[in-house]
Amino acid sequence: MKHRLFRACLCLLLLLLLGGNLAAAAADGGDDPAAASETETVRETPASTAKLTSEIDRRAPAAVLSVLLAFALYGFVLLRLRVLSPMHRLTELTAQLEELDAEEVRLRAEQITGEPGQSARAIAAYVAAEEDPTEEERANAVAENLYKMRVVDEICRSLLPQDLKENTASATFALAGSIQPGMRRNCAFYDYFFLDENTLCLVVGQVPGSGIAEAMFAVVAQTAIRSRLRMGRSLIETMSDVNSQLYDLSGRNYVSAMVGVLNTVSGQFSFVNAGGTVPFLMRSEARYEWLRTPVYAALGANESVSYRSEKLRLNQGDRLFLYTADLGEMENREGEKFLEQELQSALNRSRSRTRGTEELLRFMQDEAAVFCESGEDVLSSAGLALEYKKGSRDYVYIMVQGTPEFAATVTEFIRKTLEERGVAPKNRAKLLLLADELFALCCRVCETEADIKVACALMPEENTVHLRMFAPMGGRDPLEVRDNPAGENAASYIRTHTKRAAFEAGTDRDMVEIISELPE
Repeated sequence: MKHRLFRACLCLLLLLLLGGNLAAAAADGGDDPAAASETETVRETPASTAKLTSEIDRRAPAAVLSVLLAFALYGFVLLRLRVLSPMHRLTELTAQLEELDAEEVRLRAEQITGEPGQSARAIAAYVAAEEDPTEEERANAVAENLYKMRVVDEICRSLLPQDLKENTASATFALAGSIQPGMRRNCAFYDYFFLDENTLCLVVGQVPGSGIAEAMFAVVAQTAIRSRLRMGRSLIETMSDVNSQLYDLSGRNYVSAMVGVLNTVSGQFSFVNAGGTVPFLMRSEARYEWLRTPVYAALGANESVSYRSEKLRLNQGDRLFLYTADLGEMENREGEKFLEQELQSALNRSRSRTRGTEELLRFMQDEAAVFCESGEDVLSSAGLALEYKKGSRDYVYIMVQGTPEFAATVTEFIRKTLEERGVAPKNRAKLLLLADELFALCCRVCETEADIKVACALMPEENTVHLRMFAPMGGRDPLEVRDNPAGENAASYIRTHTKRAAFEAGTDRDMVEIISELPE
């Protein structure tokens, strides 16, 4: 209705402009009396006809210009009504989609005309379908999601390693891996394989996201790590190579991984943490403590990363627990994370410390599920548990109060242990002196009224004796305290007469260890 009224007004304006030009021409002819008189007397003369024709020719350009201006005005207003104004409304509608519900979008779309109006109504239909899908659409969406989930599950299962082939090194460790069942936010995986008869590789990692593309990226990463190491590349070279390959492959995805290599003969464990979680280490039968070492950029996250490997030596009974981030990210109803509240406590509960590696992983999965309180909040994660078992003798230990009065008790415990294991008397004398000096140093730095756990073991394969002392020492190495000359002399004597002396700070207890060689 508005458009028809607008057209009528424009036509009237055009007629007025034309009428105005004709009237002007007639008025110009009526102003000359002589011309008027001549017109009245000689109306049919050729002269009068020529004059009229000349006047019309003179007025014609103005009339044509008026018509063109009228059409230009009509075209501009029509352009504004049919194109510019609808486009402006369409732009406003798309900018406010997140703020409007489906009904408001529909009402606004109906007010937009022309081709922009068609686009607006298509957008409104899409929004309505998203908010209120049909039963068929819902069924199709569910089926599509289930299909994608099955594909991702199949890909992730293909990442799991085969059972290790039995060889001479198999008796030196116990190893188990598992995937926590639950909601998948990341593509988590673990892997282990022999590089040679005495070298075992461990991998735990995850790719952010739970789609098919992320699962395939995890496959590429795992394959790249395996192939590089089996080509004879060092751990550092492997991490650098894989990082460059993954970065070139995708600038968006990356792999957070912990990759380690264990020498099953010596117990040396070399590893690189590329964006992974902080693992746990349990020395013999002590507590699980954080293995806090540098964490480098995830594989594929940056173009150039300078990785460095960390090293530690595992002894008989030592355990490693590796896991992906989602295990610690699970939350209870109060929003507290499993990593912050329960993970370390669960590892250190006596009933879990005595379990095998497979039982330990199942126990941790159960503890995480109980912490979440709701099965819907359990996240899928990967975990690896390793126990180093080399050595024919277990550690034996005694708990005493950390005061000099118990030095004789410690000395007698060490003497009896060495005697039972067939150590010659002359070698026992040296070891007893080392134990006495080390206990005295530990008493100086441990907390008041704290207990000291003294552990001793004989390693026949290496022909060494291992002596460990655990106590809350405030993170201070007793062999490095320089508070008096007697302590400095004792520390110097210990370092001079042992093969190795090491200190590890823990959360609740710190550990100092000395290894002494026995003469042939």
